[in-house]
Amino acid sequence: MQGASKQWSNIIFAGLFALALILFSRILLPFLMPVLLGGFLVVLFMPVQDGLCARLLGRKPLAAALSTLTVFLLILVPLLLVAWMVARELFHIVGQARDLLEQVDLRHQFIDSLPPGWGRYLRMEPESAETERLLMSVVTGGAALFADVVGAGTELVIDLFLMTVAMYYFFLDGRRLVAEVSRLLPMEARYFEAFSREFSDVAYAIIYGNTVTALVQGACGFIGLMVAGVPHAGVWGAAMVFMALLPVGGTALVWGPIGVVLLLCHQVTEGVFLLAWGTFLVGGIDNFVRPKLCGARMALHPLLVFLSMFGGLAVFGMMGVLVGPLIASLFMAMVRIYRRDFLGPVLAQRPVLESKSPPAVTVTTVANA
Repeated sequence: MQGASKQWSNIIFAGLFALALILFSRILLPFLMPVLLGGFLVVLFMPVQDGLCARLLGRKPLAAALSTLTVFLLILVPLLLVAWMVARELFHIVGQARDLLEQVDLRHQFIDSLPPGWGRYLRMEPESAETERLLMSVVTGGAALFADVVGAGTELVIDLFLMTVAMYYFFLDGRRLVAEVSRLLPMEARYFEAFSREFSDVAYAIIYGNTVTALVQGACGFIGLMVAGVPHAGVWGAAMVFMALLPVGGTALVWGPIGVVLLLCHQVTEGVFLLAWGTFLVGGIDNFVRPKLCGARMALHPLLVFLSMFGGLAVFGMMGVLVGPLIASLFMAMVRIYRRDFLGPVLAQRPVLESKSPPAVTVTTVANA
């Protein structure tokens, strides 16, 4: 009777534990991206924390705060600098466009630039209802775009704050947290060490691979802008470096609008060249260089890295760029452990089938006298 009661107690405890785990996961899931990114950065900059802790005579909270501040400034200062330069260029372009709209009747200039006979099919009366609806749609679209930009900026600020807090506590108690998790998990220590090593390799590969790929894409985009004669190509090239880190759009958010503007300004050759350069060269770097750089450290085939990144993006959204390769790397680590520790002994015990060699054939050469 006591055994049955204990069994039911264990079942109820397991059910409550599973329910608590599910609810706890739902609470933390919206913040998985900044926390995971903070963990990746801590893995990279843990030597900085160790060095500061040694210099500060073991004052880990102060060393963790300084390490977090260092990483935060390494990310924030270049981002703010490039954002300020790009915003200055955009305001300059908007000012030039406003002056052009005040001086030139673009409607008639657009009709005059069309091939002969095409202008008869266009109605460009400024008083028409069609023009009013077009203007209203432009204003509505601009307001919606502004709202999306404000929402994305707010989300970015929240994610940066969460990432900073996560980095501080990972710097402070990261090793202790890993040790506590290893004691709680019912598995051998060597398996947990293998998974921890895979996490570190994925962190190095993702940060290193994405950063190098973004720098290469920015350099190639800068060369294309210089050839196309785009003013202030260095600013737009630096913007491409940061846009290359985005999983959706990427550098196309920079060279695409610039190419379209060149076409609208009747610089057809330069516009077509820049669009083709961005599509085939700058975009091709993202599809080939990134998987190779990431797969070299994670011991994964570049095709598997490519599929895990884009598959994770399709399943998990933006955080899938980090989660996808991590899942693929952990899965391949489990495959290697299974093949070595579980399948290896079974294969070693199998008898080896020896093939019987055919009897030797003696060849006698008869010499004709």
